[in-house]
Amino acid sequence: MTARLLIDAGNTRLKWRLDAEDGPRVAGCLVHRDRPLAEALAELPDALARPSAIWCGSVAGSHFDTALDAALRARWSLSPIFVQATAAAGGIVSAYAEPARMGVDRWLAMIGARARTRRACCVIDAGTAVTVDALAADGRHLGGTILPGLQLMRTALYGNTRRIPAGPVPATPAGLGRDTAACVAAGVRHAVVGGITGSVQSAGAGAGEGLHCLLTGGDGAFLAPLLPFAVELVPDLVLDGLARLAGSAGA
Repeated sequence: MTARLLIDAGNTRLKWRLDAEDGPRVAGCLVHRDRPLAEALAELPDALARPSAIWCGSVAGSHFDTALDAALRARWSLSPIFVQATAAAGGIVSAYAEPARMGVDRWLAMIGARARTRRACCVIDAGTAVTVDALAADGRHLGGTILPGLQLMRTALYGNTRRIPAGPVPATPAGLGRDTAACVAAGVRHAVVGGITGSVQSAGAGAGEGLHCLLTGGDGAFLAPLLPFAVELVPDLVLDGLARLAGSAGA
């Protein structure tokens, strides 16, 4: 049985999915930030079948990638195929003069989006960083924006000010806060929502038509109801793009 293990390694989380030819998909997510990778990978199910191939899109850095490679070889005697952004793949043509310098998560999310729709679209990935990328109907990447995500923005604020103490994040969104923690949460939320909204407006102007917006990433579900426009929430968009690349390679 052909079973392909797909890994989306971000700065905080590692998402994985086993796509089996003759069986149901098995998937999960684990947090690897601020703890040993071996401890995080211990959360992979013991009964997880040995894959025939492992494909990985990682933005977690070279040290992480080396450790991940060693851990997977130790478990299955199999090294992952680490994907990089290229000039063109999966129906997408990069806008970058140096395509390999694009974060592979953005590249894979766009490939995943292209597999879902042939319309002009905007791909929003809300993770540690928030990225917004515009695609024309013919698959041309029109460019994008990158801004700090919710937690990164909070951390920067707490870490660089003396009179704003870290506090719990209020569970209920509010327009304005009435204590410092709520004020920080409201300000960060407005900044991220405003940054995404402005980026989508710029993308629409560049595409010259209405955009279908796809939203993914760890904070996607939280941000979706706060955005002033309709979005399609696709939690596994990066993994979908990785699956498309792996499928086209026949591995």
